[in-house]
Amino acid sequence: MHDKTWIAFDSVSFQYEHIQIVENLSFCLKAGEVIVLFGPSGCGKTTILNLCVNLLQATKGTIIQNTKEIGYVFQEPRLLPWKTVVENVELVMDKKQRDRKDAVKALQQVGLSGQIIHQYPQVLSGGMKQRVSIARALVNEPQVILMDEPFSALDMKLKQDLQRDLIEIIQKRQVGILYVTHDATEAIRLADRIFILEEEKCRIRQELLLDTKHICRTQAFVDEKYDKIYQSFMGG
Repeated sequence: MHDKTWIAFDSVSFQYEHIQIVENLSFCLKAGEVIVLFGPSGCGKTTILNLCVNLLQATKGTIIQNTKEIGYVFQEPRLLPWKTVVENVELVMDKKQRDRKDAVKALQQVGLSGQIIHQYPQVLSGGMKQRVSIARALVNEPQVILMDEPFSALDMKLKQDLQRDLIEIIQKRQVGILYVTHDATEAIRLADRIFILEEEKCRIRQELLLDTKHICRTQAFVDEKYDKIYQSFMGG
């Protein structure tokens, strides 16, 4: 992990139609760091991601963006069915600086190559579609990637395969990742820090630091941290 801070929240609040969604949230995301936002559905995790890219504006507080190079991976792949795999990746490219070979390279990074990149989304499996979504986020070489439960609809084996691919990408490129999930095991396998969020107003109930290398995170390690997360949710 590097010392460079890409995104910083300073006492940020967000209100929608008189409902307080986020209240007084502060944190920093650094280069090469994975922060997982962990909490129940509807607690405001996606709102935090949208605040990061100005899709929503903070009601109070300050959000500092030290980069404009931000990729976003959604829960659903959101591929255009009339475009091929490689064309879906090309859609988001900065055409002045990049061309098709960059789209092909991004797809290769997530394990897609050959004829499959010229196919249309409807012939792809769920795992392949999500790989395309990740490639689309990578193609402009972002310094930050926002990920909103990207593997939640996949079966366990596919999820674990994509988690391993993601860890490899993080280690190679030192991107900062803000990752949303309500899967505790996924959070433990991926995160450097886990923010356990309260159900209301997206307050950080507890911050869990994971300084063990990803490759050393055994099932026993995951089970131990899982118990800590469960205890936090139960108010222990």
